[in-house]
Amino acid sequence: MSRDNRGSNLVFFIVGAAIGASVALLYAPQDGQSTRKLITDKAVDVKDKATEIASGVTESAKDRWSAASGKIQDILQRSPVDEALTLTDTVSSNGAGS
Repeated sequence: MSRDNRGSNLVFFIVGAAIGASVALLYAPQDGQSTRKLITDKAVDVKDKATEIASGVTESAKDRWSAASGKIQDILQRSPVDEALTLTDTVSSNGAGS
């Protein structure tokens, strides 16, 4: 399983578990008020978990965007002459010219 699918699979699992728990609660032998309160509590828990996952995904995307932007800026700021000089210096320091 790839890293990109883990987050979406986890969300589907959580949603499925919440739906399953809700259906089980509807068939449980309790009075209506207790069942509604339990469903509300579970819905809040699922919402909080989904918010936490979304925040993590957002933060990860921001970090990756920042890293990619930095690399692109570095590439754009370099000129072909600078690259050639860096390559020449690297070759010279490795003793290839000897």
